[in-house]
Amino acid sequence: MIDLYTIGSQHPGTDPTWTTIDIQGTVRDKPITPARRLAGLTYRPASRLYYTVAPANPEGPLLCSISTAGALEKLGPTGRNMTGGIAYHGADDCFYALSNEPDGSVKFHRITTSGQAGELFTIALGVAVGLAYVQATDTFYALITQDNFTWFYSIKKSSTVTKLFGAGLRVFGGLCHSPSENLFYFVANEEDGFSYLWTLALSGSVVKRMGLGYNFNHAGISMSPWFGGSLNIKSPLEGERFVSGETTSLDANILSATGTSWNSDGIAWRSSIDGALGMGSPTVTLSPGTHVITASKERLDQSVTVRVFADLGALYKAAPSPAEIGRVLDDFTFHWVDGTSGDPTQQWASYPGFPFDQTSPNPSRTAVIAKLDVLRHQRFSQPLPYGTAATAYEQVRLNTHTIRVSLDTPLNMAGGGVINLNRTFTTWWNNPATPTVAAPYVHSLYLFNHESRHNEPGDPGHATCTAWTGAPGVDNGMDAKLDPGSGFARATLYLMWIYKYARYDPPAIRAEAKNVALQFKNYFCEHPTSSNPLVRALLAELWNA
Repeated sequence: MIDLYTIGSQHPGTDPTWTTIDIQGTVRDKPITPARRLAGLTYRPASRLYYTVAPANPEGPLLCSISTAGALEKLGPTGRNMTGGIAYHGADDCFYALSNEPDGSVKFHRITTSGQAGELFTIALGVAVGLAYVQATDTFYALITQDNFTWFYSIKKSSTVTKLFGAGLRVFGGLCHSPSENLFYFVANEEDGFSYLWTLALSGSVVKRMGLGYNFNHAGISMSPWFGGSLNIKSPLEGERFVSGETTSLDANILSATGTSWNSDGIAWRSSIDGALGMGSPTVTLSPGTHVITASKERLDQSVTVRVFADLGALYKAAPSPAEIGRVLDDFTFHWVDGTSGDPTQQWASYPGFPFDQTSPNPSRTAVIAKLDVLRHQRFSQPLPYGTAATAYEQVRLNTHTIRVSLDTPLNMAGGGVINLNRTFTTWWNNPATPTVAAPYVHSLYLFNHESRHNEPGDPGHATCTAWTGAPGVDNGMDAKLDPGSGFARATLYLMWIYKYARYDPPAIRAEAKNVALQFKNYFCEHPTSSNPLVRALLAELWNA
């Protein structure tokens, strides 16, 4: 793992290099082009770049940035003599640096991100060799050498400077702070110029860690963005379910010890079943089974378990994970509405939590969530013949913000971005004759798509022709056409698409969708028409059956 970055040289007499340090013992370097002397090193999270000073640049001192790959870029002129270290201060998005003046004094400067420097105050007499900032205490710390011995200083922006304790002999190579360990790292040279990495604690403990190479003096050292951090898998969710053939997006980031996020570049993915899955943020298709998906970079890793099923029917029969339930609950505002007062069968308190029991006839919040999650995974080989979204689930989300789920028996209805669902949607199977059969989710979902249509702009309502005799009390309840169509047209098209173009729904669900679509003949004033040739072909097949 890359724990620290520094600018130095592993061999005497060679140009400075961009050097990575693994504190378990590995030091690697690469050339910096163009080669030049550089002083100090600090990291700015917002740009994900390191910053340093080229104090002896031919055109004058420059502030420079360096990427994690070692690419150097000149930003702008800065103050002279900035050889004592540089540190980033996030509160004002500026750098602070120490200069070593010709008169032997060390001065404290503020530098903008474009390189404009302003002197603040004098620190001490000596030679500054490193500067670090600790956000937790809003304090800068410096290493300053006096008479060949190096001292550890604290510096406040208020100009309070405190000489704390001695750090040792010949400290020449910069200073940085590890928030996760509350330790400082610095470089000190032996008499022959060979450099060692050391740690320093505020208690005064100074420990030699490992050898680095030659000529790391006055260069600078900084922690890697992910040192002391953790790897966070954003996708897939823990316990998430997928269908065989469905694509899965893999995404993760690295959180530093201070919570700063680093992207997925260089993260490697692996499945316990399918092996290597790619780097960065790949999109993959997983084999059926239960996978342990692991993301790793350097010595950081995290794993989640995902489940891949043969089809949507099998997925529906498996309990959704807490993360999946939470995702649907986040997509909509849910109101769980009691029915008649005094009737315990119509009180949600009688059915607490999110139980998963498909053999139970009782209402369940999970039954509602599981059906909507099926809609999340449903895909078709031909684009949906209605709406503007890529999936039926996203089409609902475009126009619906609230779902009210009641335990009494009013009609399903919708309007103004709200869908009202009755008790049948809360049970695993809405056929009273077979209440303990976990069967077609398609019955609930065609009703849900029907009601969703009433939240969309341009919904004509059910007022296009003669009254629908199948629903007492509902006047003018039939549709004349499929597009643009109202709720009955939307439900019919949804069912027809499952029957003909569903990618993941099992044969039994597709057959049931066809059966229900055939029943919708009685919901239209006449043989409906459509401008979509695929719809017309299905109409000919279904209405002539």
